[in-house]
Amino acid sequence: MKSDHMTSCNGFTLVELLIALAISGLLMTGVYTAFKSQQDSYLAQEQVAEMQQNIRAGLYIMTRDIRMAGFDPQNSLNAGITLATPNRFGFSRDTDGTGNTLEIITFGFSNANDSDDDGIADAGSAPLGREVNDTGGFQRVAEDIHALEFRYLDRDGNVTATLADIRSVQISILARARQPDRNYTDSRTYETASEVNWGPFDDNFRRRFQIATVNLRNMGM
Repeated sequence: MKSDHMTSCNGFTLVELLIALAISGLLMTGVYTAFKSQQDSYLAQEQVAEMQQNIRAGLYIMTRDIRMAGFDPQNSLNAGITLATPNRFGFSRDTDGTGNTLEIITFGFSNANDSDDDGIADAGSAPLGREVNDTGGFQRVAEDIHALEFRYLDRDGNVTATLADIRSVQISILARARQPDRNYTDSRTYETASEVNWGPFDDNFRRRFQIATVNLRNMGM
């Protein structure tokens, strides 16, 4: 004869199911939170790497070319600085050192991307351009640049606006991420070489800033 206190277990009770669902929900929430955190970290690192790459590429090309400003070994082409404003820098050089070909190079934003002529991209970011021989067409040197400034120094390190006296150029460059990050707010102020403040922008775009000085070794020779 079976005992009245013995029961058969054929499944889970409602309470057990609810407990299992609650535990599963907590586990899934933890997994999603970890995944989302790793994804946000990856996207942030990717944005930073892309901005660093843009700044590095822009500065590398500008530095390489600007160092050759005034290169004229035959003294036959009158090579030198052709334009020196806060947002654009232009110069000429003997392309191959033979005294036969003068090349004029200008760096900055195109007029379409900087209609205010203040060195700050109108749309928030724009390609840094390189123009050759005043053709009106800027070749892209670096993408997603927010602002650009040139500052000019003479041989004693003093600021100068006289083209013939310029011996070095300080470049302030600010890159911006291509996409906003809703978990980030850029409240920083970026001070250029001429002590102009860019920002705070108080938006959701990450930015990277750098100042570089390029010596014009062919000027004043």
